[in-house]
Amino acid sequence: MASRTPAPGAIVDNKYRLAERIGGGGMGHVFRAENVLAGRAVAIKFLHPELSENTELAQRFFQEAQAVNRIRHPNIVDVIDAGVGEMGPYIVMEHLEGEGVGSALQRLGRFDVDAAVGTCIPVLEALDAAHRVGIIHRDLKPENVFVAFDASRGQAVVRLLDFGIAKVLDSSGPSPRTRTGVVFGTPDYLSPEQATGDAPIDGRSDLFAVGVLLYELLTGTRPFRAPTAVATAFRVVHAEAPTLAAAGVHVDPRLEAVVARLLQKDPMKRYATAGEVARELERFSSDPMKRSMALGRIINVPRRVAHASVQQAQGMPPPSPPATILPEPDRLNNTPMREPPPPPIRPAVRTSFSDPGASIPYAPTRVVPSISGSSGRASDPGPPPRGDYIAPQRNVEPLVPPAMPRPFGVARSAASTSGTSSASSSSAGPPSRYVPSRSASSRFPGMYQVRGAVLRAVDKALTEDAGPRVREQVVAQLPQRYAEDFLNDSINALVAYDLEALDAYMEIATAISLHEPSRWRALGRLAIGGELHNTVRSVLRPAPDLQIAIRRGISIWSRLFSFGAWKVGSSQTGKVVLQIAEFEPASLALRLWVVGMVEETARRAASFDVRVAITTGELGFTPELTCEIV
Repeated sequence: MASRTPAPGAIVDNKYRLAERIGGGGMGHVFRAENVLAGRAVAIKFLHPELSENTELAQRFFQEAQAVNRIRHPNIVDVIDAGVGEMGPYIVMEHLEGEGVGSALQRLGRFDVDAAVGTCIPVLEALDAAHRVGIIHRDLKPENVFVAFDASRGQAVVRLLDFGIAKVLDSSGPSPRTRTGVVFGTPDYLSPEQATGDAPIDGRSDLFAVGVLLYELLTGTRPFRAPTAVATAFRVVHAEAPTLAAAGVHVDPRLEAVVARLLQKDPMKRYATAGEVARELERFSSDPMKRSMALGRIINVPRRVAHASVQQAQGMPPPSPPATILPEPDRLNNTPMREPPPPPIRPAVRTSFSDPGASIPYAPTRVVPSISGSSGRASDPGPPPRGDYIAPQRNVEPLVPPAMPRPFGVARSAASTSGTSSASSSSAGPPSRYVPSRSASSRFPGMYQVRGAVLRAVDKALTEDAGPRVREQVVAQLPQRYAEDFLNDSINALVAYDLEALDAYMEIATAISLHEPSRWRALGRLAIGGELHNTVRSVLRPAPDLQIAIRRGISIWSRLFSFGAWKVGSSQTGKVVLQIAEFEPASLALRLWVVGMVEETARRAASFDVRVAITTGELGFTPELTCEIV
């Protein structure tokens, strides 16, 4: 009987609830999951249902669990459980947060020496432990090495993945190949003896792959790359290994010699053990903390530490981080690390770009006008429910604003009219910084926040649409307390920032570039394909109907703001209706940006052209925004 295909929400052996699919390949699928009894986040790898009846493949599938548990090394991803259920054979692994080395290389180009050595030493230590118990990995490559965040230590660590095609040697010594003519591994990282498939292999085969890995980390290129797999394997066997200098990378000559020795065709001329190579590499980056910091920069450890601190400040236990495991990054087409859906905003985190924290007296909540359907509140679940007051920052700079258009949704005042013409001249010296003139912020300073993800999305979308020079002009006119993080590109996507920072940015950008608030709708759509893509990725999977797609979206969108109560329902004519009550703090520009964000998310989830029509609230600082979605 064929196995049932794994799907989100399914329960595996009454123990694990599947979340989203996060990877997979020719052999099977990988899902994020949760142990329903212990509440622990895990990753579960399934063998493809159509392959599960193949006894040999099932045996090989479980070989990974057996190999890992035989080695038991901290630098190897831990296998927690394994079994056969309704969905076929499965392996349960620890949940990792971070990024695969293959993905990081694609994003960064190459690693510096500390990061490259810091990656290879833990891999070598893991291989040394494997080789000591007679196990050869046989598929070492960047996609099977993972830079993970260790929350308990607050630093980056390296994990070796995927012992799925590992070879167990006989106790008497090296064993012959598995079967005549069968070659396991990835062409670029095969040792010559693997590529020919006609010679015994031992741990030194893995050391050749370490040489290829180290070469690629330092140069960003693979030493034997050719147009086809066959041509690549031919070069592995016959071509002389290029030097790092030939690739334009100049390092300590002793490090160059280490790489050259690892890439020797004859296994006898390579190092004898992985441990010996690890000790050699330590000479070029002897400080473990320096190596850890270099790796930490790759996965942005400070941001992750801040996220963990947020969880603790909110009274949450420090469980495994959400939805960011990439147990098989090679199956993910080297996609950069996916951001988890942002947790509900709790404004205690940060009230502005320069205010590290403030006390939080609670504010009352208001009744939300209801429509038939599902809802999502800005700070759901748990207290504080929403609108929590945060002591405003008092050190406001005495700055004179340049003349700007009237605040969105507010009638132009005589003062603002009289100043308009004087602002048009670009010859009056450096632009003065702008103090936002919006009415809601001036009446409720510091009370409303947005996630840093919104600031980043708005900033990146404007840069893509109008160009870096316009973006520089906008940032130059921001108050200094807001401009600093834009200048340093240090906006944290998970941290809550003052809404006033976003308002100032949007008003200035409208004044000097966009000219019409309606342009923000297009930039909202642009953000979904850009900075916000990873945030909303779980919403973009196909939905059976539009209302379900919007309901999914609410679970993400509502967490980007500390204000607003989101509901989805149906109108009397059967159209899908999205209502955001308690939305007074939102300017017209922000409302239109939100509409564009909703429109593009729904379009991608529904796989057809979706239009959002604003029926109520197309005016800044009004209590409600209601849209019909068709």
